[in-house]
Amino acid sequence: MRVIYPIHARERMEQRGISKEQIEQTIKCPSISLPTEHKRRKRAMGKFGTKTLVVIYEPRKNNSAVLVTALWLKEDDRK
Repeated sequence: MRVIYPIHARERMEQRGISKEQIEQTIKCPSISLPTEHKRRKRAMGKFGTKTLVVIYEPRKNNSAVLVTALWLKEDDRK
């Protein structure tokens, strides 16, 4: 799947130390997928060592997706 990275999402990725490879791997093979409040968006979660990455994206036609945001789940949030 081709991922489109808007400026805002790229800025957040840089601030949070998240790579494009981690985003794409999480979307392609999530550990878990959960619904979002927005009907067209999806939430994918992936494990990277001891960290959990949360990726919010909007699937589009032609096998592409627009990244909305990505963040590392805090340890306290997993309990």
